[in-house]
Amino acid sequence: MRTPLRLAVLAAPLLIVSSCTKKEAPPPVAQQATTTTTVPPTTLAPTPTPVPTPPPVWREARWGMSKAAVLAAFPQEAQRLEKAADFAQPQHGASLAGGSSDIAIPSWEGEGATFRVLFGFEQDALNRIHLAVPKATAATCGDIEKAQTDAHGAPTKRTPTGSSLKGEEIVWTLPDETIVLSCAGVARLGFLTASLDHLAPAPAAVAAQP
Repeated sequence: MRTPLRLAVLAAPLLIVSSCTKKEAPPPVAQQATTTTTVPPTTLAPTPTPVPTPPPVWREARWGMSKAAVLAAFPQEAQRLEKAADFAQPQHGASLAGGSSDIAIPSWEGEGATFRVLFGFEQDALNRIHLAVPKATAATCGDIEKAQTDAHGAPTKRTPTGSSLKGEEIVWTLPDETIVLSCAGVARLGFLTASLDHLAPAPAAVAAQP
């Protein structure tokens, strides 16, 4: 009867040791998900393209210039008149319109003659340059036409003008301007008129320059 009791006594410590050696497994550690944030490259705004300055159409004059800008472009030449002067009166059947200006160059020699220059404006934007010959001769219109033809080629068209006083309008149509030579009068009577107009392309002048 003692043997089973002895076995029971011996087995008790083994159960205690076995229970002590068994440890609970630690809970699994949750792994944090790694999120990779992609930073988009910095995009710089494109540099605005500067508006090119339009080329001059007559000497230093550009379409759209203000009166102040024209005076500054022709120092010691252009001046403001006390009273506006009229452009040459257009002949019957001419394409030109009347007008006046108070910005002028009293005398300038070139383009085949000596002219008085008037600068025409619409809302303070240059849109017409009117060159009138104060004392035209029989050779004046021919000289002016030759100068324009040498510079721009053959005229685009010719139109007879006037009624009792016959004349002619000669036109050069260019991408940035229209040039109109107006001639009238009777050479044998010594009564001749000649004018040359540089006109801005429609619609009127280009955006004004400071």
